[in-house]
This record gives sequence, C-alpha cells and structure tokens, in this order.
Amino acid sequence: MKKRLIALLLAGTMAVSLAACGDNGSSGSDTPSNSGSDVKQSQESTPESTPESTPESKPDEPAPPVEAAAPGEAPMLADLVAAGSLPKLEDRIPVKDDLFIESTDAAGNPLEIGTYGGVINLAGAGGSWGLSRPVLETIIHFNSDGTYYPNVIKSFEHNDDYTVWTFKLREGMKWSDGDDFNADDITFWYYMCHLTNYDTKKSWAALKETVNGEDSWAVLEKVDDYTVTWTFVNSKFPADFIENGDFKWCWAPSHYLLDMIPDSIYVENPYWEKTGLSDEQVLLNAQAKGIDAATVNDLGKAISYYWWNEDGIPCLNSYVLSTKEGNNSRDAQLCILERNPYFWKVDAQGQQLPYCDEIHFNATSEDGQDQLMFRSGELDIMEVGMQDIASLLADLGDAAYLRELASTNWGSYLITFNYTCKDEKYAELFANPKFRQAISISVDREQVSGLLSDGFLEPGQCAPQEGNFGYDAEWEQKWTEYDEAGAKTLLEECGLVMGSDGFYDFADGTDFILTIYTYTDSGADAAYPVLEQYYNKAGIKCATKDIEVSAFDQEIDNNDWYAVLGPHTAIGGVSLKSRVQPFVPIAQSAEWYGEYGTYYGTGGAQGVKPEGDMAKLVEIYEQWKSTPNSDERDQYTLEIYNLHKENLWTIAYLKAAGAYSLVSSKIHNYPDLLVNDDLYQYQNIVHYWTLFKTE
Repeated sequence: MKKRLIALLLAGTMAVSLAACGDNGSSGSDTPSNSGSDVKQSQESTPESTPESTPESKPDEPAPPVEAAAPGEAPMLADLVAAGSLPKLEDRIPVKDDLFIESTDAAGNPLEIGTYGGVINLAGAGGSWGLSRPVLETIIHFNSDGTYYPNVIKSFEHNDDYTVWTFKLREGMKWSDGDDFNADDITFWYYMCHLTNYDTKKSWAALKETVNGEDSWAVLEKVDDYTVTWTFVNSKFPADFIENGDFKWCWAPSHYLLDMIPDSIYVENPYWEKTGLSDEQVLLNAQAKGIDAATVNDLGKAISYYWWNEDGIPCLNSYVLSTKEGNNSRDAQLCILERNPYFWKVDAQGQQLPYCDEIHFNATSEDGQDQLMFRSGELDIMEVGMQDIASLLADLGDAAYLRELASTNWGSYLITFNYTCKDEKYAELFANPKFRQAISISVDREQVSGLLSDGFLEPGQCAPQEGNFGYDAEWEQKWTEYDEAGAKTLLEECGLVMGSDGFYDFADGTDFILTIYTYTDSGADAAYPVLEQYYNKAGIKCATKDIEVSAFDQEIDNNDWYAVLGPHTAIGGVSLKSRVQPFVPIAQSAEWYGEYGTYYGTGGAQGVKPEGDMAKLVEIYEQWKSTPNSDERDQYTLEIYNLHKENLWTIAYLKAAGAYSLVSSKIHNYPDLLVNDDLYQYQNIVHYWTLFKTE
C-alpha cells in the first residue's frame, strides 16, 4: 500500500498521454467530417461515441455500435405505469436514435448489467456542491484519459472559422417532472438567468469574448426545438469553449422558474418578454414553492446556479432531491436523492438507468463516526484518509474494497510566496530562485514523509505526477536532496546575513521573519511544526498565522501576506484544458502569482504587471488559446510547464495524495484507477447511475 501507490495509479489508465487529447478521438477532430455540410467538427453521443470511444477511435473509424435492446425499467416505475400515475417508458425517454447508451465506465472498462433496487448510502453531503457531485449531468463528460464526448447534448459542431458552434439536443428528452426539455430551456437560461447575472455567474469565459476592447457575449439563437447556435465575432476555439471547465450547463427549466424571474433584472432579448413581476412577488412565488430567499440576488443564485439544493426544481440528473419534509435538505440528518423516472440513459441491454432507487446522505456528528457506520453496513461508500487504509482493509476483509481517484495536483505540503509583497525587501527575496532552492533543500523529505504520511507519500517536488501530462522525472526530483549547509550558502548568496541570534537578517540589519499563513482545517497547520524545525536549523526565523478560510482569502485578496503553506488554490490539474488559473496568472485566483493575476484579470486596472518569466506565461497562454490545433496547444502547455520547472515558484515536499474510497463489496460497477479533478466533477466520474447493489 505504501510508497509508490500514487505513481502507479495513473500509469495504467493514462497510457495514452493527455497530449493526444483535445480535439482528437472522442473529443473531435481537426479533419473535416464526411457529412457534406460546412461543419468541420461534429461529435455525437450516439452509441458509436459513448464512453467506450477511446483516443484510438478516430472519427472515420468509429467503434462498433452498441445496440440497445427493447427498453426496460425498474419494477417500482413499472408499478406506477400500471397504476396510471406515470407515463409509459417509451414516452419518458428520448427516441431510440437519441438515447444515451452507457456501456463502459470512465476508464473504458465494460460495465456489468445491473439489477434494480436498493439504496446507496453515503456520508453527509457537505458544501454547496455536495449533492451534485455524484449525479450532475453536464454538456460534455470526460473519460479518465482526458478525452470527452457529448453528454446532455446529442452533438456539438463548429463552422470553418470557429465563430459558430451548434448544439443538437435529444428528441423526446424530458425534465425530471416530465416536461419536455428543448431549445427554449437553453434560451431561457441564457437570456433570463445568465446574461442578467441572475445566476451570479455572468463571467463564464466560454461565452465571453473581447470586441473592440470591451466584453461581449455570444449570440444564442434557436434554430428549431432541438438545435441552438452560439455565434461569436472572433474565433472561439475548443480550448476556450467546449473544453472550458466553467461551461458545465446551459439550460434551466423555464416552465418551473418563469414565475421567479423579476422584471428588475431583465435584459432585452428576442425570445423572452418581461414577466411583469416585482422583486417582492417573485420572492413570494418562490416561498410558495418552498424556496426561502431574503433577496432577489439570493433567489437567483439558489434557483439558477445551486439549483440541486432546492427540492422541487426539475433537473436532468439521474437522481433528484426528495421533496419529503426532513429529507429534502443537504443539511438534514438524512438527505435523500430519488431516482429520476425520466432519466435519459440506458444500459447496453436497454434498461433505463439508474439501477438503485435512492442515494442517502447520512450526516455524521463526530470524528470517526463514518468509519463506525461503514463497519456496521450503514454506509456503502466512504472517503478515507491514507493513514487509515491499511487498518480498515485488514479489519473489513472481503466486505470492502479500495478505490483510488488519483490526484492531478503537483505534490503535497506546498509552500508558496508573495512575489508582489508590499514589502519590497521580501518581494525581491522571494523572487530570487536561490531563496526558493534554499527553502526546498533545507528540509529532509524522507523524515517528513515518515512524520506526515507514515511513509505513504514519497518525497517529491511541485511537478506533474507520474502518469499525468507533462510528467518529467528530473523535474519531480529537482531541489529535493536535503542539504542544510547548502541552504545556508544560498541564503547568504541572496544577501541575507546571519545575526547574533542564529537567524538570518536582511543586509540592512532588519529582522527577516518568514510569516507563513495557513487556514483552519486545511491540514497545513499540522505540517507547519514539522517544517519549522528544518527552517530554523537553516537559520530562517518563522512565524505562523492560522486563520479561518474567509479571513485567509481576504488577506490574500488584499495582498497582506508573505508565504502560504497549503495554498487554497493548489497548483495542478489535468492540464490547461482543466483550468488555466492554476498554471497561468490570468485571474485573482492562485496564491503563487498573487497580484500578477489581478493585473491580467482587470485588464491592467489593478494589480502588478508581470515581468520576466511571469509575463512569458501569459504570452504563451494567449498563443495556446488562439489555436484550434490540439498538438499545438499541447506544445504550448509544455512550454508553460517548462517555465514552472525552471522557476519552481511553488515548492512541494512530498508527492501528491489521491482521494481514496472504501466501497462495500455489495456495490458493483465502481471503477478503479480514475482521476480526481474538477474537470471530471470529482465523484461524478464514478457514474453513480451505473452502480448497483446486491445483498
């Protein structure tokens, strides 16, 4: 179990480098389609391009089609049909050619054909996204190797110059309450919820561009009930559109939300008129549907962004929040998600998914309670810390198995510095690579591995992990050899002078104190004493400031910090196609580039203008997002990675830890060797709608 586990997790599943992803294989092609139209790229989630399509499956060499048998359904739904309280199955799912056939997991392994019934028991849902993680259905879905395919939409296409993107929908697809899902729900979302900023997210880069120096948004047009187009003035390449990590959905249930849209937010558009409703009236209308909101702003965010947390709002997910009082809140002791009878996916034998009747989120109130509940069978799936894996598996025997979602983070126990620090002496020191090298080699990583991970995580640097895109063995070991004397020499070459107290001062005689910020419950506070002893031995006087996360973020935003251990936005990800912000200073997002990101994000109105290699990162990024060619984008990504290798703006002490889950042996189809990342919606890559349970 120990040592090289993380490195091995991805090696098998990602044998095809992510460099082969992007527009190739199941994510599209730069080769013109054979449709005879003016469309250059067309991807359709017919059986030929469901998740079994791999990077080796070219558009002109489709994988063998999966033919679904006559549709079948859960007995509980069949009983409702027989009682006349639910339409027949063929009236609840898309037409045959538009069904989504789920035949493999996200790693490409064939799925078992399941049986209906049972409950999947999980621990508490947690934060605002907790209920969505296992079940959220998005525009596209990713395989664990980075390829992707149309999901909710049937297909996406673009014209020759990438200025027009076309989404085709599935005929006969329904909302979870049985209402038709069609193009009107997309125009409603865009013009009544998104461009009005009612969802508080009128910032998604996928739908925005710069025209004549000003922000401009895509023009959405309804072609017919099952076709919409997004039109831009400039070319909108895949990296900045369909691959964009923020563009998760583009629909809302117009039939349910319309009476909760106030005139005060209205934006003129060709499809929807003003509702004639005041702010006060929409709040009352929402209250009548069981949705309490203090302000219109709160209401908009609740019903058009975090909608999965509000019972009664129709959705397209496999499971829907219960309306039963006491079970209809993510904060409830028992929160229940119920099977969506109108779900639009079937298995390879034509059985409607999901298999299980419900998902239960069971709140826990004490440390270790989840482990007790798992042992007693009250939980079926439980996230587990690496320190507990060996003992739990030994105790549980064949009653459970371990599943790993490997990390894409660039190492563990990271420290980064404020290169735009208000104190120029510190900013200049931090910018010196010799200082960062000293901080790195002043720590004995072998001992840190034993102290902080019981030897589970190997020593390593802030670099892509083995199996990830851009992995470089030399980079992973750069500045990792323990050398206290060498660290002191480097600090003196930076201009620091040893004081009479045995700690270094600045050359002008003022104290040098490395104040390291952590935030509560991040786990970094436990690592600080371990690292502090090594820093002290190398002559670096330290102080720590552990504060609540909102206060921590505020100090970062205000540029009132020096160094951070365990940054809130860790560097890493599948690649730039996951999220650009961890790698390039383009937003006020990641600590390691601080106010350089603010500068780019505000168009130079605020922040600090990047120089040198920081500026080069931005230059290369601009080239990256301006090419439709997958190979060129990968090359630009590697150039960005190389700048990180040369500079090591962030230092890591151990390799990255994955996310580990214990799974009851009663649960089937839970994949192994997947990847834990926001691009994949974390647990969503498990595809809970395919899990089934046996006794």
